[in-house]
Amino acid sequence: MNSEELKLKAPHGKVKLTIEYEGTNYYGWQRQGPAISTIQGTIEEALFKLFGQKINLAGAGRTDSGVHATNQIAHFIAPRDVRGYNFVHLFQAALPPDITIKDAVLMPSHFHSQVSAQGKKYVYRIWNEPLPSALRAKRALWIRKPLDLERLSGAAKILIGTHDFNCFRSEGSAVTNGTTRTVSEAKFLRSDEFVEFHIQGNGFLKQMVRNIVGTLLQIELNGRDPESILALINSKDRRQAGPTVEPQGLYLERVFYSPDLDNLAQPL
Repeated sequence: MNSEELKLKAPHGKVKLTIEYEGTNYYGWQRQGPAISTIQGTIEEALFKLFGQKINLAGAGRTDSGVHATNQIAHFIAPRDVRGYNFVHLFQAALPPDITIKDAVLMPSHFHSQVSAQGKKYVYRIWNEPLPSALRAKRALWIRKPLDLERLSGAAKILIGTHDFNCFRSEGSAVTNGTTRTVSEAKFLRSDEFVEFHIQGNGFLKQMVRNIVGTLLQIELNGRDPESILALINSKDRRQAGPTVEPQGLYLERVFYSPDLDNLAQPL
């Protein structure tokens, strides 16, 4: 679709939303039906209240049931001139407290939250203490044994670069653009009260981050050889990787776009 066709389809541009959510009460991002609570579906209900018509919301990516987001990006085609709307406040009156619209800007018609994205960053949080925490149980994975972060980060560095990551793709998930991805950051660190795994790349396969974390934690919890990670990647065999860790520790931290595209954003 060329630029003129895009303008005809979205004459008033597109609204880009930056969204924070606590995913515990939702069956993931993607709309699944009127009886199933999802992030996308809940925000679309709020859009219907604001505009009085059905509006489709497109996200930068799907998150699974129980997964959170610090800065998920989504967009919708503006049904009319929306300049001057204070969406940040209007949305909150129509949304539950575990979903927050942090920012809303007007983008040109060629912007697409998923197609235009150049990369993503995820953070996986671990409560690494002797006792569990009731207040953190739905926001972090509890591991009692103290973790050697230097050792874990050394193994994580093997992930950096361009590889076929099929060994970390959950079985049964469809792939339309192959299983090769480029990872630019992968490390463990302590951040405030949590141990965190940070990973950034140009794209991720279904449950890839959770499968990576589950595999790397085997180094500390099950005696896996750190040097085995490269052989695992080369094997492309999911059966040789570790388990999929629980979703509550995973956060979509950031979605990246080109600076030229970001500079076209108009405040609302």
